[in-house]
Amino acid sequence: MKIDLSGWWSLRLEPECAAEPQHGEIRIPGILQAQGFGEDISLDTPWVSGLHDPLWYQRKEYAFGAENPDGVKVPFLAQPPKHYIGKAWYERSVAVTEECETWTLFIELTRWRSQVWVDGVYQGEDVSLCAAHQIPIHGMKPGIHRITVCIDNSFQYPYRPDGHGVSDALGGTWNGMAGEVALLDEEELEKRSAARLEYAKQHPRNIKVQDGRFWVDGRPEYFRGTHFGGDYPLTGCPSVELDWWRQMMKKVKEWGLNFIRFHSNCPPEAAFAAADEAGVYLQPECGMWNVFSEGIPMLEVLRRETRKILEQFGHHPSFVLFSPTNEPGGSWYGPLKQWVKETRAYDEELGYGGRRVYTAQSGWFYDTEPGKITGTDYLYFHRSAYGPYLGGNIRNSEGWKGKDYAPSLEGASLPVICHELGQWCAYPDFSVIERFTGYLRPGNYEIFRETARKHGLLEKNKELAFCSGKNQVMMYKEDLEADFRTPGLYGFELLDLHDYLGQGTALVGVLDPFWQEKGYVTPQEWKQFCSPLVLLARIPSYVVTSREVMDISLEVCYFGRKKGEIEPVFWSLLEDGREMQTGQTQVDLSAPGKNLDAGSIRLDFRRWKKNTSLVLSVRCRDAENHWDFHVYADPVLKSGRAENPKHPVLYTRTWTEALRGLSKGEAVVYSPYQSALGYQCPPLALKPVFWNAQMGPSWGRTVGLCCEKEHPVFADFPTERWGGWQWEDILNQARGMDMSGFPEELCSMVRPIDDWNRGLPLSMMFECRVGEGRLLVVSACLEGSFSERPAAYSLKQSICRYAASEAFCPTVQVAAEQIENLLFPDFWMREKQPEIRTEGTGGPVSALLDGNPDNAFFIEAEHYPMAVEFHLKQPERAAGMVYLPEQRSRMHEGDIREYRILAKEGDGWRTVLEGEAESGSYLQKFFFAEPVEADGFRLEVLSGYTRPGRMEWMEEKDGWHQRAASAGCRAEFSILSLIPVEKDGRNPAEGENFGQDEVPWKKAVRSKTKEIDD
Repeated sequence: MKIDLSGWWSLRLEPECAAEPQHGEIRIPGILQAQGFGEDISLDTPWVSGLHDPLWYQRKEYAFGAENPDGVKVPFLAQPPKHYIGKAWYERSVAVTEECETWTLFIELTRWRSQVWVDGVYQGEDVSLCAAHQIPIHGMKPGIHRITVCIDNSFQYPYRPDGHGVSDALGGTWNGMAGEVALLDEEELEKRSAARLEYAKQHPRNIKVQDGRFWVDGRPEYFRGTHFGGDYPLTGCPSVELDWWRQMMKKVKEWGLNFIRFHSNCPPEAAFAAADEAGVYLQPECGMWNVFSEGIPMLEVLRRETRKILEQFGHHPSFVLFSPTNEPGGSWYGPLKQWVKETRAYDEELGYGGRRVYTAQSGWFYDTEPGKITGTDYLYFHRSAYGPYLGGNIRNSEGWKGKDYAPSLEGASLPVICHELGQWCAYPDFSVIERFTGYLRPGNYEIFRETARKHGLLEKNKELAFCSGKNQVMMYKEDLEADFRTPGLYGFELLDLHDYLGQGTALVGVLDPFWQEKGYVTPQEWKQFCSPLVLLARIPSYVVTSREVMDISLEVCYFGRKKGEIEPVFWSLLEDGREMQTGQTQVDLSAPGKNLDAGSIRLDFRRWKKNTSLVLSVRCRDAENHWDFHVYADPVLKSGRAENPKHPVLYTRTWTEALRGLSKGEAVVYSPYQSALGYQCPPLALKPVFWNAQMGPSWGRTVGLCCEKEHPVFADFPTERWGGWQWEDILNQARGMDMSGFPEELCSMVRPIDDWNRGLPLSMMFECRVGEGRLLVVSACLEGSFSERPAAYSLKQSICRYAASEAFCPTVQVAAEQIENLLFPDFWMREKQPEIRTEGTGGPVSALLDGNPDNAFFIEAEHYPMAVEFHLKQPERAAGMVYLPEQRSRMHEGDIREYRILAKEGDGWRTVLEGEAESGSYLQKFFFAEPVEADGFRLEVLSGYTRPGRMEWMEEKDGWHQRAASAGCRAEFSILSLIPVEKDGRNPAEGENFGQDEVPWKKAVRSKTKEIDD
């Protein structure tokens, strides 16, 4: 018998967990925050998350969220309507009509701990984040009874606060009872148990690992998957609707995938049932992202959650992979090998032996080389820690352009699934805000939209989203094809197919948070490189010259169900849709596998006499794939000054020379040296932000490129709106110019897209008038020979031809001073080599002198003030100081607030400026009332953006705990430099030894953030 307990319950919240006592009625199934209970979101909301800046509201970027009259909006997640952590008491009457010795309170979904009283008598409790709570109730005779349930969604064990079963990142801290809530008698429990066993018999499954591969029901298999963190933006709690999960499975298969990994969470029954129907494989995890070491209590918690999952869901044929945890901490290898052994044995005890395989963890490398790993059925990581690639990477650019990740997996005998592949960002389309019609609120998107509005970018939103999205897809294509090419890799898990709403907001999906298409790639396009049959080509470069002949080997990764044979493979090289070269090879598809030889082809590019774009198309059966080539013909014009009898053009790297030409009314192309642009001009790259810039901040953080492809400047340099691979070398030697304050109508032909948190209005190429002269500014180094840098060389020639033509006729007037504001002598400190002294601990001094914003200098002490002094070898004249806050710190604990600047006069110091700096990522300039000449300057930090005693999450031996943060004072500087003034008629950015394109920030600097360090 079952007694349904859905309906209205009385609710009472604990006074110590709410600012005021709250009580009322609540609909069950349901969650209290969705029904008006809990606390309003505030600046001090105690979010369960260790991956956000707790003092975010002090930062300039997010002032809109902190000061909004409609209520606080936070930038690091999509927020719930209310927030509540603690005990909530639910109570109602229930009529029992039949005699039963033991009833069981069944709560399909709840958070952490539930306790039950009947008529005031305590009955028991259950604790789980992964499975239904089941609490026996004794002595409940027929009649009317009062049932009281206390749900406590506060931390019960030292889990990491970022696991998806416990964190606010995706709304996991709801309090309530969802899904089925009922009283079940003994007969009903036995019937359900028998039904699970019968279901398993009717839906057999066998999976094993053999010969380094996965075999499912006797057939080799390849797991093409996506991450799912348990985000339910409309309902707030997991959906138990079968149709909801059917739609997800349909979407997963529509995009060529066959697998879902549930990161540190386990879905409800409906997910497994829908996956069974659709033929989608699942890997649930035990709700943990945690510390594991021998002997700690968390091992018993893991054991209990594991058994609950197997008991409730082990009968499902979709449940073929099982992992205990995401990215474990501690000495995890030993105890988690034991977990594999125990879990396999318990599965067999339940009668489910052979239905799934087990991995010791999802995420980290092991403490031994791949070929010597034991105690796990398969490996699930994103790096091996061995081989020549950084950290043994099996994702990212080491395997792109025809290569693979085999060097990282040398000797591996177990199949490998790549953990959290991709993570490439695209700019948000703010129309998604309208889809937030349920539980979660898009405060994060609203903040980012306001940033775009402030910087004049909102009207360009659709273009920014589209172009960044096309660039994102280019990256994913390379990632996936490298995975398919790599021997030993038999799966991947995208992070994510759809956008991720927490941990800083990671817009890494090609689908939006509601699993809807964004408009820049279709499933059909995506499945060219993500499907059971993928055609692959080992292409070393997509940029070629008309001097080249390229031999390309073709191969196939095939894990389809159709019985195969020797199949023809057709290829074509296309120009504007016309076949220029064609051919045919063949491939043996009689057995599934990867690295199946499909022959080789030869592409002859010598016939092309002009710059052009080509497409290589390869087809087999109903599958097709394609790759873009950018061909550059032998140069026609010489480098340097492009002469035309009627329209001479001055091409220069110095502003002094450019200004001289402009004053004569000339046409000028100005390409400043990379070392001459100011620190408001970040470096560029074709690869976009990885995961997101809140969690992995850096100075360079672009997410794509917008090109005015029809502009005549590109007449000899074909490009797409979003750029393409021909821009990679150019962007790697370029900086984006911050166009804040420039006329809105200015024509910018190349607009890098800055990350949505900082949102700088960048340009890499624009044109204007300065006085009577015509000026084109390009902030990329285009130097180098045609053979060394064919794309850069060809772009330079195209620019010069355009500037020499009648078409070069800009109308927008710009003052010379606006151009000069973009310039700064980045290496002034390195050249002057002042002696650095500090009051308080400080260092490293090299970071203050090298001019590299990706390195940081710090000073710290127990109390303010702190100070840093520059002692110069000779007096220097300065207009002020330039300050760039630490660019790579997630928590921004070193941003300075009140400051005083002093200049040395004899043996004493004179105050020349006092002020208050802003917290944030933007460049700040502190100008003196008038230039000061001195041989010493001192910056005193009088206060900072901090809050003594604030709580932070810390990893300890047994798990994660909240502790009071250090009370010390800290100041951090990515850049702190004097602002030199004009000397001998030269711009300070063009002093001695200024002309450099080899700049220190080009060198890779490893992230401070291990979760996303790639």
